[in-house]
Amino acid sequence: MFIEPTILSLLVAKLRKGRIKNLERVELRAWYLLPLAALIQIFLSISNARELSLGGLFFILHMLSYILMIACVLLNIKRTSMKFFLIGILLNFIVIFANGGKMPVSLKGIRGINEGIAVDLPLSEFDIKHQGLGPHTKFKYLADIILIAEPYPLPKILSIGDIFIMIGLFLFLQEAMVIKNVEDPNCHDL
Repeated sequence: MFIEPTILSLLVAKLRKGRIKNLERVELRAWYLLPLAALIQIFLSISNARELSLGGLFFILHMLSYILMIACVLLNIKRTSMKFFLIGILLNFIVIFANGGKMPVSLKGIRGINEGIAVDLPLSEFDIKHQGLGPHTKFKYLADIILIAEPYPLPKILSIGDIFIMIGLFLFLQEAMVIKNVEDPNCHDL
C-alpha cells in the first residue's frame, strides 16, 4: 500500500527540484507515537504467527495503536498531508472498531487477486487483524473492498481510508522534500 505513493512522490519531488536530504529536516511533534503504534501492530502479527491467544487484549492493543497514530497526526494537523492521514486513519478506525477490532475484507476481491487464496477461507477468521466481509459486517463501504487487480503488478484490496492515507503519504513527502528556502532559489514551495 505504501510502495506506490512513496515511489511516485519521490519521482515528482525530484522533478520539482526536491531533495531527499530535506527529509532529515522534517519536524514532527510526538513522532515517537508512530513507531510505538507500529510496534504494537508488529506484536499483534507475531502473536498470531506464534498462535498466542490474546483474548480481549487484542482489541485493546489494536485500538490503542490507532489512537497513538491519531494523536500524532492531530499534534501535526497544520500540515496538509496530516489532514489526509487523519481522514484515512479515522475511516479505518471506525470500521475496525465497529467490527470487533478487525478490518473486514472482501473475499470476492481476494479471489480477484489470487483464485487459490480464499476458496476455503472462513468468513470469521481471515488473520489476526482482518476478517472476511459477511452479512453482519458494519460499515461495509469503509472496509477493504476496492480491488486493484492484475494486470497491475502489485494487486491489492484497499479501503477508502487506505486511499486517503496514500494521498497523505504522497503529500507528506512533497512537503518534506520540496521546501521553500529563501537562501536556495532551486527549492520551490508545494
